Amino acid sequence: MSLPSQSPIAWQDGSQWVFPSTQLPSYLFVVGVVAIITTFYTWTSSDKSINALPYINPSGFFTSIGAKRNFWASSLSLVDEARKKFPNQPWRVLTDYGDRIVLPPHLIKDIRNEKNMHFLKGFNLACFEPILLISRDDMMVTSIIKKYLVKPSVEMTKALSDESEFILSKFIGESPDWREMELAPLMSELVPRLASRAFLGEELCRNEEWLDVTRKWQHSWLFGTTILNLFPRPIRKLVHWVIPECIVLRSAMKDARRIIAPTLAKRREMKEAAIAAGREAPKFDDAFEWLEEEAAARGLVFDEALATDFQVIMGFVAFHTTTDVLKQFMIDLAYHEEYMQPVREEVIDLLRTEGMSRTSFYKMQLLDSAIKETQRLKPIEHIMLRRLVLDDVRLSNGLLLKKGTRTLVDSRAMRNPAVYENPDEWDATRFVKLRSQPGGAASAQLVSPTVNHFAFGYGKHACAGRFFAANSLKVILCHLLVKYEWKLVPGTDPTPIGMGVNFISNPTVKILIRRRQDVEVDLTSI
Repeated sequence: MSLPSQSPIAWQDGSQWVFPSTQLPSYLFVVGVVAIITTFYTWTSSDKSINALPYINPSGFFTSIGAKRNFWASSLSLVDEARKKFPNQPWRVLTDYGDRIVLPPHLIKDIRNEKNMHFLKGFNLACFEPILLISRDDMMVTSIIKKYLVKPSVEMTKALSDESEFILSKFIGESPDWREMELAPLMSELVPRLASRAFLGEELCRNEEWLDVTRKWQHSWLFGTTILNLFPRPIRKLVHWVIPECIVLRSAMKDARRIIAPTLAKRREMKEAAIAAGREAPKFDDAFEWLEEEAAARGLVFDEALATDFQVIMGFVAFHTTTDVLKQFMIDLAYHEEYMQPVREEVIDLLRTEGMSRTSFYKMQLLDSAIKETQRLKPIEHIMLRRLVLDDVRLSNGLLLKKGTRTLVDSRAMRNPAVYENPDEWDATRFVKLRSQPGGAASAQLVSPTVNHFAFGYGKHACAGRFFAANSLKVILCHLLVKYEWKLVPGTDPTPIGMGVNFISNPTVKILIRRRQDVEVDLTSI
């Protein structure tokens, strides 16, 4: 498909992305119709305290589309300029998600556990139901994650290891010869399949139709939210019905429910038959079972719609976070090849003595440190910790955040030279060394958010799934490090790129990878 040359272009998982304002002529007329409404809405909903903040990219008189497109394509330079002009003070930016106040890092403690600042409130629109599920006030999804995934069971770790063996053999192969591969498409196959094994169980995890449908939903959601954010909030309840990506989302959800329905019906019949025969109903160690128990405790109906929403959002969150870290870590380790063998040797030694377990993963301090260092230098967003103000909040610097205000936090604290020596350099041993400092044994671990490292969030809205993400990363990296070796294709540019608020691994990266011949540990036997 040809693309307008003037459009800002980015990539995700091997696919080109174009900011949609020049790509959707079928409903561009809507933009013109609502231009005056947009201006009026923005003016009437603004607050004097917000308007007094410096604005790095104000919108045009009639529409904000131009400013949003510019931020989408040039966010890194715009944010860097704001950091220089307005150090240690809040500033305002028109992002691809809309108007935001960016708070300096020293205010992170103000919002850490602020009850009137919420992490996520999704679009209340048809086809966005999975997002609404994760933002429920009763925190049902978070409760499930904390109950079942903070300390993944031995059985789950074994299942993830077995699935890693299958996936890597299928998509990388067993050849001892170097093979050139694009890294982004490889990651888009590895992580969703691994997540499906954890959440769907053996019945559906290799169902290609399910994998295709969820992949379609994820990509359409990312496009659809970007397009919806071009419009003022009152208009979105109308335009989402005609936006192509939202139409695809609704279709994907119908297909996902159809695929899941037979599995749920089969399990329901098995449980009913067992109870009728006076036996204990069978239990399944997967996300269907977890959700059914939590839904019953809350008086919710466990049906195909709820189960599908849950599976889609769990897969999406795993895809969005784990894929990003894994991809960038493989790039960083290949670029800093002097660390490849020390990390591999640590993994092999611990697998030999401890097996693949929480104990061995905890002791893999160099691997843990290297992953955390990757997150430090390339978090998933370069302005992050998004919050919606639910009621007026006054910060310690006197700034009044009015209800409805949306904020972000500048991530530059993760490159603070007062905390990190040579902060712009990737050092795999950095957090191993920090563990020896007072309090470092806990704070320097991958899963520990701090005021100087909040790639997994911070405070009460820190990522509840970070323990599962860390466990999954270490499972698949054990397989990669023990059985394969890789390096960057000569001439490859490993520099991450900005795409709006997102900070993504360079999607053009290619690697050379091959099977190691002298494998020291048989991972199928541990």
